[in-house]
Amino acid sequence: MPRASQPLDPDVLDCLQEVMDPEIGLSVVDLGLVYRAERGGDSIDVALTLTTRACPLGEMILEDARERLVRRFPDAPRIAVELVWSPIWTPDRITPRGQELMGRAPREAA
Repeated sequence: MPRASQPLDPDVLDCLQEVMDPEIGLSVVDLGLVYRAERGGDSIDVALTLTTRACPLGEMILEDARERLVRRFPDAPRIAVELVWSPIWTPDRITPRGQELMGRAPREAA
């Protein structure tokens, strides 16, 4: 069972906004691929997923995230970017901004 959703650190998300999924052309943030983005006193922990396990660019996306975090937070002694598969990603996780960028009408709030 996945752990309860935790708030995502806005500074970490801002940094990850520049990490693109090159096949789709949207950031990992807008696609809803960031499951954890925590910043503590001595570490930054990020958990990302991919749109599919068959994604051939997964390692490149993870490395891009790591590099951007290291540049943005040079004083953090530990930066961890982990690939996770639970919960499985679905298009429902795409943010309203991502929907807009894809030319789709944003979902109505239920």
